[in-house]
Amino acid sequence: MKKIITLSVIVLGMFFSWHGFSQSSNTEDINRAKVKYRKSLQYNDYGMAKNAIYDLMVLEPSNYSYLDSLAYMYYEFRQYASAALVSKDALKYNANNQMLLQIAAQSFNELGAVEQSMQMYQRLYNVSDDAFILYEVANKQYELKNYQDALLNTELLLGKPMVTATLVKVKNSSEDEIEILFKAVIFNLQGLIAKGQGNDEDAKKYFNSALKVAPNYALPKENLNPSN
Repeated sequence: MKKIITLSVIVLGMFFSWHGFSQSSNTEDINRAKVKYRKSLQYNDYGMAKNAIYDLMVLEPSNYSYLDSLAYMYYEFRQYASAALVSKDALKYNANNQMLLQIAAQSFNELGAVEQSMQMYQRLYNVSDDAFILYEVANKQYELKNYQDALLNTELLLGKPMVTATLVKVKNSSEDEIEILFKAVIFNLQGLIAKGQGNDEDAKKYFNSALKVAPNYALPKENLNPSN
């Protein structure tokens, strides 16, 4: 259910074209570092590309946009600890940058830092009003056993018109990928929340609601019959 970030080195390679050359006394060194960056990407030498970004950060310490590019690169190559730390620093200077918030949220999630991931998803939802992000918030609250907050957010989700018209990809019992209404996924999460609260009867109702919307959805079937 994550909105996965898909970054390409082509996009990264375009980054420095977005920023004009520095007017400082280090212009020549800065331009040389930018050429180094582009050339290293051209030859798929991403370690050298990161070195070039660090060179630029030293040469232009007040240009915090280099942190953005570094966070993108670390995330792209699954260096989640570095991606989390860099994006967190970058957000000090660009607090509402949705891409940085998403990188931070997903990186912390990959590291198992659920609380920090949830906080970043909450910040991202506050600036995006994205229903998929609110789902991630509710899911993280469930993982943290903040059941009441999680349930409130799922109810808020169900009030959004898009959940009854948007398809998401899930697995059926044969592990094949199918498309179902987003609403069914939210009902399944509500069932897990109720189960976590010890309310098995409500949990069954939610799981059955999910199956009513999406009869081939594997997860609520498994949640109704955990021993099978």
